[in-house]
Amino acid sequence: MKKGCMRYIPNALSTGRILLAIVFPFSPENLWFWLILASGFSDFLDGWVARRWQVQSWQGGLLDAIADKLFILCVLITFVSVGKFSGWWVPALLARDLLVASAAIYAASIHSWQSFKKMDARWSGKLATFGQFFLFLVVLLFPDWIRPALYCAALFSGVAACDYGRLFLLEIRLRAQAKEESP
Repeated sequence: MKKGCMRYIPNALSTGRILLAIVFPFSPENLWFWLILASGFSDFLDGWVARRWQVQSWQGGLLDAIADKLFILCVLITFVSVGKFSGWWVPALLARDLLVASAAIYAASIHSWQSFKKMDARWSGKLATFGQFFLFLVVLLFPDWIRPALYCAALFSGVAACDYGRLFLLEIRLRAQAKEESP
């Protein structure tokens, strides 16, 4: 397969995850496990393929992140709406995502999109995503363990929020310093 065609595969996998997100709330409960598994696998596979074939791009990374967030949000809303757990958990589970979205809005508002673009995927973000997918599987397979899984996922999301927040503040400070030093 030519490299030109290969570059579209990671984005196709991310786009597929967006479709899974749209379908999830309307799917019967007996398919949820398989949809979550497919989404998790495609999340792993799109990044692996992009790195392996050296076809990474900032736009592809953004599409991947949007697909992840949309799928996670759809699953959380679905689980809350059917009573799997209370809605007050959602902000804690999305702490990282809320901070990153706020940072993007702020960066755009001060015309510093470059500062936001420097926020690459980090171990803490991967841990938060793992915690969310782990929670989803616990909800479906081990409902007696939902509360510890909620605490774990919320903790991972909080750690990631702090990590990304620190990184963004550092980038904003560096940008301000560079402006002060330039004539």
